[in-house]
Amino acid sequence: MPKTKQAVEQAAQLKLYPAQLDVLEERLLEWIAQDKYQALVIRAARYGVPVFEGCYGTSTHEYGVKSDTIFPIFSCTKPITAALIFKLLEEGRLELSNYVSTFLPEYTGGGREKTNLAHLLTHTHGVDDEFWKSADNYVKEELKVERPGENSTGEDWDKYNSDLRKAMGLPEDYKDVWDAVCLRVELKNTPGKVMAYSNYGYDRLKEIICAITGESIDSYARRVLFEPLGMIDSHWVLPEEKWGRVLGRNERCMGYGYINSERCYKNEGGGNGLKTTVNDTANFCEMILNDGRFNGRRILSPASIRQMTSNYNTSLPNQWDSWALGWNYRGTKVDDAGVLRSPGSVEHGGWAGHKISIDGEQGLSVICYSGVYNDDSFYALGMINNMIIAACE
Repeated sequence: MPKTKQAVEQAAQLKLYPAQLDVLEERLLEWIAQDKYQALVIRAARYGVPVFEGCYGTSTHEYGVKSDTIFPIFSCTKPITAALIFKLLEEGRLELSNYVSTFLPEYTGGGREKTNLAHLLTHTHGVDDEFWKSADNYVKEELKVERPGENSTGEDWDKYNSDLRKAMGLPEDYKDVWDAVCLRVELKNTPGKVMAYSNYGYDRLKEIICAITGESIDSYARRVLFEPLGMIDSHWVLPEEKWGRVLGRNERCMGYGYINSERCYKNEGGGNGLKTTVNDTANFCEMILNDGRFNGRRILSPASIRQMTSNYNTSLPNQWDSWALGWNYRGTKVDDAGVLRSPGSVEHGGWAGHKISIDGEQGLSVICYSGVYNDDSFYALGMINNMIIAACE
């Protein structure tokens, strides 16, 4: 049963009510039977002890749905990227007050001069919806290039990027063509004044990591984070021999075309590119909950963990602006991550059905990776979190 042996035998020490985990199992089986999800893989731990490990549903790949099935976790990548930034900070190679242009000299003009690394981490870098509208308008009106429609193919996007390169006089092998577009558009908000969630800042953080280290993000992450944490199946560029272990999504699933593609498997985005498993992510979460240590080995300092999990947007007026460094900070939000979690808890969701939640007050981590359907009419990851928190005494 997904309720672990430790959850039953160590219930008193873990301050756990195991019968509540049976409620969770019943509900999950019900949702799969009702075809509300294609697949769900869940792992929860309290005080470092696994208490629930469940795998449900189907995959279009022969490997199936297992605890080591690999998921592209999209925006759940951001806490990992933030941890790498803090590793560089502890190595004395950067400070969060450093301007982005210190490491990326091209990041100037249009109001970017005062953008620092903290702005990138907290989504207060000035890139917002109005900026994207301006960028789209620049492409259409100035460069005379039409953006592909919603159901466009990979070939359509390849042609679009090629046309942009030609219009801007960039070499055909220039990779970050959209970034080049963005550098030609002025910011609409002063950095630090408005929060607008996007991948943009974390993609710049990835570039900074690579610029400082002279390594790929995979290489640096493997050396300082993945190997020490035993994260054996975590990659930005997924090795080809592991492609068959990715959850294969059917045609009803959100992201079906992209997630089942080589383009996805090789995505190195700092905001959305990581491929990993619930088992690997659980080790990362245990490190966060244990003040930077894992299996007796120090990965990050307690001071870094405190900073990463604190609300950095306290000067902004909206409760929804509350944000830690790499994480969504709970505060007083009533959102889709579960209202039973503690005010100081942190979490992050990822496109196409992913959620990582860490509640230090409860000593609890919950990882849920899934395959959700395109209509997105049923979203249960917050309910799953609530049911697990309800098992805590």
